[in-house]
Amino acid sequence: MRLAALKLALVASAAAVVFPSWAQPVTSAEPQAESANAGDIVVTARRREERLQDVSVSISAFSSEALERSTVQTVSDVKTIAPGFTFSSEGGKDNVALTLRGIGQLPLGEVTPGVVIYLNDTPLPSVGSNVPTYDIGSIQVLKGPQGTLFGRNTLGGAVVIGSQKPSYAFEGYVEGTYGRFDYRELEGAVNIPIIEDKIAFRAAGQIRRQDPRRIAFDGGPGFDNIHQDAFRLSLLVEPVEGLKSTTIYEYFKGDELAGGLYLLRENYPFAALGLGVVEPQVQAALQAQKANRRGSFDGGINGGAAYRKTTSITNDTSFSFGDLTLRNIFGYRKNYSYQLINTGGLPLLQIPTGLPSPAPSAVPFTLFTASSVLDRQYLTNETQLLGDFGSFNFIVGAFYNNDKPDGPSGSQFTAFSVGGVPAPAVTAHVRNKNWAVYGQIGYEFTDKLKLNLGARYSWDKVSACGGTIGTNYVDEATCLNTAALGLADGVGTVSNKGQEPSWTIGLDYKATPDWLLYIVSRRGYRGANVNTPLFETPFTTGGTNPACVATGGVCADLRPFQKTGEEKITDVEIGSKYDYHVGSARGRLNIAAYYSKYKNALQFLNTQTTVPNGTPDSPTNGSLAANVADLRIWGVELEASISPVRSLTVGFNAAYTNVKVESLTVPAGLPSTIVLGEGQINKYSPSFSGTASVSWTLPIRPADGDVVLNADLFMTDDFGGQNGEKLPGYQLANARLDWRGIGGTGLDLGVYVKNLFNEKYFSASSVLLPSFPTSSVYAGDPRTWGVTAKYTF
Repeated sequence: MRLAALKLALVASAAAVVFPSWAQPVTSAEPQAESANAGDIVVTARRREERLQDVSVSISAFSSEALERSTVQTVSDVKTIAPGFTFSSEGGKDNVALTLRGIGQLPLGEVTPGVVIYLNDTPLPSVGSNVPTYDIGSIQVLKGPQGTLFGRNTLGGAVVIGSQKPSYAFEGYVEGTYGRFDYRELEGAVNIPIIEDKIAFRAAGQIRRQDPRRIAFDGGPGFDNIHQDAFRLSLLVEPVEGLKSTTIYEYFKGDELAGGLYLLRENYPFAALGLGVVEPQVQAALQAQKANRRGSFDGGINGGAAYRKTTSITNDTSFSFGDLTLRNIFGYRKNYSYQLINTGGLPLLQIPTGLPSPAPSAVPFTLFTASSVLDRQYLTNETQLLGDFGSFNFIVGAFYNNDKPDGPSGSQFTAFSVGGVPAPAVTAHVRNKNWAVYGQIGYEFTDKLKLNLGARYSWDKVSACGGTIGTNYVDEATCLNTAALGLADGVGTVSNKGQEPSWTIGLDYKATPDWLLYIVSRRGYRGANVNTPLFETPFTTGGTNPACVATGGVCADLRPFQKTGEEKITDVEIGSKYDYHVGSARGRLNIAAYYSKYKNALQFLNTQTTVPNGTPDSPTNGSLAANVADLRIWGVELEASISPVRSLTVGFNAAYTNVKVESLTVPAGLPSTIVLGEGQINKYSPSFSGTASVSWTLPIRPADGDVVLNADLFMTDDFGGQNGEKLPGYQLANARLDWRGIGGTGLDLGVYVKNLFNEKYFSASSVLLPSFPTSSVYAGDPRTWGVTAKYTF
């Protein structure tokens, strides 16, 4: 009843005005709740600073103040304030999958994400991109295909994160937080001008600790703790007029337990596997899980592991001369991660031996645990030339990406294991190279009508060495040397390449100074890729063997699936951005509607029931990707707010997404054991998601400080999942109360609650395949609270 009442109050208040919560200005702090269009929101979606309301792209933008008000602590929290944007860590905390406008990413291999995160204008890989949000200047969520203006080509959109940059003022802050589950956070920043108007330095850092938020039913430390350290060093140098160079070094380490899994169901009796003796234990585990949704089974992994370490260095140098600017953006990133997960979601089962003492009465049986090691480096460089000649502006650029292995890597799947027998290690060392040239022009026919034209041409090359080489992780050189032996053992190299154009064309019409109308059409694509390892044994090349029981002794031929082709999307978007005034009230209403054709979409096909256990060239992760579907995606996005008085802002953000399978191409030779129908196609985005919000500066000023109340309610329909199955929707209410500028100083105090009504929900899928004995999902966080103290100087 409490949640329903809050939902009704928030949504009704928002509906009384119009719709979604607008993003607060990126450049200004607010002593009180700012009116809906009291300031200009500055964004960089087109690689130059512009007002949000002047940019013909659907964008959700959030300043550091807006992120703090919503207690956004990592990028994953943005999903609750930017409807239509989903974030999951399927396969572990370091395996990030983002979704926008129905476009996501398969949890397979080193593929280009459908939605790319940029940190200080350099693209991040999907692995390790859930960056903390300390000392962040802004986050911008750009929706729709990108690529003719900057960075990588994308299908669904981009998330642009900018840290606070050095300035020529001595300033900074220190902030501490304490909360539930012994949550401790300490962060701060200091900005030091070294030479006036020439050199400035900024240092920022954060330490986060929290006890496990999920218990382990069967012993062990539990799951979902926080143990993170991060810092950032930024140096600004402007030696002469027009020349500006910013160098940033970042460090992050997370040494944590794994995410806790919820045992969702048993898909078929264990007797079908010849293991009926453990069925009572499985049923007992299911009952224990239903009785307590806040716990998980350890399964003998002692809490598992989610270890991540990332270092990076970026440099952004620009030189302006007249109306032209030459800019170069360099990025290098090193990422290491180790993950260990109890994928099956069961406890460590016991199989009776029937042997007399002193022999053991039972031996342990592991259904399925997964571990992985990833050690990679990523290098990008982008050069741009920008020009602004009043009614005509342009940008041309070149982009280069090279990511490759940097140490032993691979995955291990301990499946149906008795007595702790070591599992083989599956290696998959992938190299990606991407080149692109691009450009876009804007031409103003009049002060109201503007044309935007952009084009890009990209070249992609991917190669991989993979296979099973013993029970230890190996480096790329060992894999290549083993492949050179030419044995039919599945250890070999696979390569693929492709090239493809993308483009954008649009018209902007400024009906009034406060009302922009636009229409734009874009082409986006995702490049070619490979499936590993090399399919070369009779078990994967159509040979005959009695072990291929599921296919009648005639084994599947997976060679047609060794490589995947490009995915392409073409969209049309119409939009309106409108600021309005009704008496003393101010409001904002932004609307975008789009229609997309998504061709050659990748889906992953599970091969666990097709390829016999122990096959040396069984597909990595028991699945392979294939271009099988053509989709039609359309939707509507709304951002609206109103401030009836300056101290009060009410808003509502919403996104509706409709995904339909237009055609399904069942590849020739696909075994009947691999089920592929419209019901198995993944539709990542929820049909509807929305956030209702209220920000109110109370009419009291204790100790000459402002008291500000913020509350929001996030709602989502069914979403994500695997094999066409979606996870159930949920609602999350969050609230925060801040006392700012106490005594006219820089001291702020605050208290927050996340998941106010302790909603029980699932955040991501783990295994939802009917061919697997059990299904498991990641459980969402319980209610958490915290108190904060911040001093700004």
